[in-house]
Amino acid sequence: MLGESWYGDFPDDLVTDDGYIRAYLAGRVTDAMYTRIANACDLERKEFWESIMFTNFVQCVGATRDCRPKTEQYISACPRLAHLLDDHAPHGVWILGLEQSAYSAPVVARTGIPYEVSAHPTSFGMNKATLGASWKALLEKAQ
Repeated sequence: MLGESWYGDFPDDLVTDDGYIRAYLAGRVTDAMYTRIANACDLERKEFWESIMFTNFVQCVGATRDCRPKTEQYISACPRLAHLLDDHAPHGVWILGLEQSAYSAPVVARTGIPYEVSAHPTSFGMNKATLGASWKALLEKAQ
């Protein structure tokens, strides 16, 4: 799963995607978006988050959610994504965020790995059914 970006300042193990997800699963942090994603996929959060690999395309964009990635940040994120795809060869990539997909989808497409693009889970009007349908579309492509 490819999230869009990371924002904020987090201490210790919470500063990485893996550390944050582990803290989320242990109940040390709450995250409505992570819960929304698992629910949309009709899986318990632990089952879902332990069955996928997750990273954000752009690592850190600023202090608050109002900070948006800039074009240069999207472009700079492409080599890291290509490296991760090469190293891990996932069965499929779920790209969360329409804006970032303009930059990330071509990188994924060049590898031949199936992918599905979805509006960001916190986008205005995004609902469980639409998010879940996007997940199911990826699973079908990845078979």
